[in-house]
Amino acid sequence: MRNRYLIALIFVFVYLLVFLRMSRISVYTEGRARSAILGDGFSDINTLSSAHYFLDSGFTKTAWLPVHEYYPPGSTPQVYTHYPALPNLLCGVYASLFQSTSEPLLRLIPVLLSMVFFGLIFRFLKKLTGDSTKALIGSAGLWLGSYFINWADNLHQHLYGELLKWLYVYVMYLYFQGGRKQIGLLLTMLVIMILEVNISFEQPVYLGIATLGFSLVYKHGVFSRENILAFLAIWLGFGLHLYQNAIYFGSWKAALDDMIHAFTFRATGAETVGYIKEKEYTWRNFPEIMFGWFNGMERFYVLPGWSLLTLWILLGKQLWNKQTHLVKLAIALFAASISWGFVMSQHAYVHAFTNKHFSIFVGLSLALLIPEYLQRLKTDWQSGNTGLRIFHTVLIAYSASMFISQQVWEIWLRYGLFYPHFGT
Repeated sequence: MRNRYLIALIFVFVYLLVFLRMSRISVYTEGRARSAILGDGFSDINTLSSAHYFLDSGFTKTAWLPVHEYYPPGSTPQVYTHYPALPNLLCGVYASLFQSTSEPLLRLIPVLLSMVFFGLIFRFLKKLTGDSTKALIGSAGLWLGSYFINWADNLHQHLYGELLKWLYVYVMYLYFQGGRKQIGLLLTMLVIMILEVNISFEQPVYLGIATLGFSLVYKHGVFSRENILAFLAIWLGFGLHLYQNAIYFGSWKAALDDMIHAFTFRATGAETVGYIKEKEYTWRNFPEIMFGWFNGMERFYVLPGWSLLTLWILLGKQLWNKQTHLVKLAIALFAASISWGFVMSQHAYVHAFTNKHFSIFVGLSLALLIPEYLQRLKTDWQSGNTGLRIFHTVLIAYSASMFISQQVWEIWLRYGLFYPHFGT
């Protein structure tokens, strides 16, 4: 019962911040109010542009593809063929439904979907751990940070992609735990995968590796039917996007040439060693991604990445002995989390928001590690060992300072309750 009250209290607080953000902060606000870790304002502007165009001119002229540079009115529209169209289409549908391009109004449906996402996070973690308190700990580490608050009203791919990502992994867990007998769950996974490809090219990479990881954990091998079907679903989803492009360009060849050129430019261009010349990225920068994986977590999640890594080093063996299966799943989720950094390194290097891929791993890690750490802290403190007391004091002080500076100040106050008095 106490957990229910805490969840309700967190829900009210989080959505106070979300609705304040939705009503106060536009993508056209100057400064960093919707940039990088605070949102993907650039992509939201492009999504709004599509909504304006679709409301004015309909969907068929561009074969339902996104239209950039259409807003403000009078700008020359540019049809964008290199990215999945579904988020832009949904925003266009909202605009048609409301007969309005009001930014707060268009954000209303994503916010309602985020409320479903809020509940899904807790439900999945409770299913995994079998403990509502552990699930609440893991969920709160996501709900109360930038990961959830700043993306709950997102118009582009992030909210949709994360919601479906969690749903896919949840359904996959139920499917494997049930002995692979419920074919309806497998079909649900495949439908989600097709949708994900048409929301973003990031999530299918994550979900493909997660499917491989779960297949290995449950001892069904690399060439399991789940892996093969997931692979085929990815290509089917990608084929749907290419079909849109073929309609727009007038031929499959033109569509393929356009996509190959886009991929070459983004991933294997000759301007640098293997990557396009954005922030002078080369293979020498690749270690920075690995550093950023942990360094960037403090800006998205309640517990900073270096503290999370420390807890895994401190308690990993202990957890392995007690909950081997869940630790194996955590490892599979970690592998999925870093997969985009390998597949599209330049994109992961440039965009801080790709740290969102760690969300399920972080939620499960917190649910597993924090209760174990509290027990270890009590034991070590009572031992009277000065070195251990100093270690725990530094770890807690560092974690608290990062939480206060990166979440409480930045998200709750500066760009939340106090905006625009301290935020710019």
